[in-house]
Amino acid sequence: MSSRRPQSTDKTVARILDAAEEQFRRVGYAKTAVADIARALGMSPANIYRFFASKAAINEAICEKHFAEVHGLLRALTAEDRPAAERIERFVVELHRYNKMRCVSERRMHDMVAAGMEENWAAVERHIAALHEMIAALVADGVARGEFAPGTEPMDAARALCTACTGVLHPAIIAQFAHKDLEEDAKRVVRYLIAALARPQRAA
Repeated sequence: MSSRRPQSTDKTVARILDAAEEQFRRVGYAKTAVADIARALGMSPANIYRFFASKAAINEAICEKHFAEVHGLLRALTAEDRPAAERIERFVVELHRYNKMRCVSERRMHDMVAAGMEENWAAVERHIAALHEMIAALVADGVARGEFAPGTEPMDAARALCTACTGVLHPAIIAQFAHKDLEEDAKRVVRYLIAALARPQRAA
């Protein structure tokens, strides 16, 4: 008996995700049903459910793919050999630009991510945790370089920074103020926070 399958699971999953993403882009997440995705692939809804328990599970997997894309961009930035303060500012600005691109030029994709945030999907939670970890690593490097005060707790600082930057990073807020340029606001907030982290200067 041959152990080979006519089509690998990975390829089938990839086809389902590609078809679903196309449907979400074309008609929107809310208006797309699993039956629509199945029809686009020429298969039955039951076959889709062999790989994904629900439309939400499909959406979560698509979100994971997009989050992996932005994580790659941000990790490359954090690896640069430059002051931690500069990298933190660039991190926030680049994340803002990426989220704005998704919210403005790909509004239906933004609606898909927004649905995930409202439903607290695990993919969104992992995305936020990854952002915290990357910023915490930058803060730790800043402490090691002597840029930031000794004793600064990196993860606390990372979470505080993300909370303070919610207005320029959260997709829903960016979408609401799409007509405004929030990039200078992003830089201003980060610079105030960096100043709070900075190593105190000794009196002359």
